[in-house]
Amino acid sequence: MEAFRLLYLKYYPKVYSTCFLILKNSATAEDAAQEAFLKAYTKLPTLKDLGKFGAWVAAIATKHAINIYNQNKKSIVVGEEDLMQHFLSLWETKADDYEPCRKYMEKETNLEIRKAICRLEPVLNQMVVLKYYWNLTDQEIAETLQVPLGTVKSSLYRARRLLEKKLTSFGKEYFKRGKERELIRHEKA
Repeated sequence: MEAFRLLYLKYYPKVYSTCFLILKNSATAEDAAQEAFLKAYTKLPTLKDLGKFGAWVAAIATKHAINIYNQNKKSIVVGEEDLMQHFLSLWETKADDYEPCRKYMEKETNLEIRKAICRLEPVLNQMVVLKYYWNLTDQEIAETLQVPLGTVKSSLYRARRLLEKKLTSFGKEYFKRGKERELIRHEKA
């Protein structure tokens, strides 16, 4: 029981985040994460390699969150504040304190990346989360989601292209705004 509690403490934040990225609602994601851990606890004797607990509980949480999403597509309410608050807590920016401009730019860029991931359709969203947040291999994602490996590869390719397109337009807009700010600053001087 104590060992499971330690695993829970270690993996809960990532499991919750995974559920949140699929469900986009904190209360629903919290319930889904709790239920995923309950399922993991009851099925723990079936886990052959305890070293794969993280990927295993991620698979349980992902499947459970997808089931909830599919059952409640129309009733899940996505709060923009809820979404932004969660994404601000993910993937903290690690910029040097002596570079405030760089730190600001990284934070704003990371926020745009998180928004873009959130706006992907659920199946692409979950694959991106499993690949880049949980660091699962394509094969592990295929096993987790019970889909062919080719589907995972093509979906990840599609997700990267969509993100690239969304983020390229953000980059153009960001730097355009930056130049405008620079012009305004020089005009005032």
